[in-house]
Amino acid sequence: MLRYGIRILVIDPWNQVEHARERGEPMVDYIGRSLRALVRFGKLYQCIVIVVAHPTKDVSGKDGQVRIPTPYDIDGAAHWFNRADHCIIVHRPKQDQNEATIIVAKARFDEAGKKGRVEMKYDPVTSRFLRLDGTPEPSEDMRLDY
Repeated sequence: MLRYGIRILVIDPWNQVEHARERGEPMVDYIGRSLRALVRFGKLYQCIVIVVAHPTKDVSGKDGQVRIPTPYDIDGAAHWFNRADHCIIVHRPKQDQNEATIIVAKARFDEAGKKGRVEMKYDPVTSRFLRLDGTPEPSEDMRLDY
């Protein structure tokens, strides 16, 4: 932050970070403490902190079919949902296809977004996700440049 002046910090994926838990500290407590520290870091340095965390729990429904994961399917469960300002889920039901459902499961602040979902398809030629519902992409003046 001080050397390069970053405005966005992305930790991807969380499970690859070397974690230094205190002796005897449960993982859930450690995750809560770590997330608090990341929130403080973001506020102190006025930057966006994004943590990519993958589900660790089985995401099969009672019928054995793959269901859409929730933040509660990540190790440390409630902390991932409760401490986050936003929770975004990228669900790919069929790993061999390029379709995905993007779900905004939580949006704490109305001015920064709203809950919802959209069906997308990855276009390998342009390296972009395109909406499946035919809704046009935002115009250039609507895009945010970071």
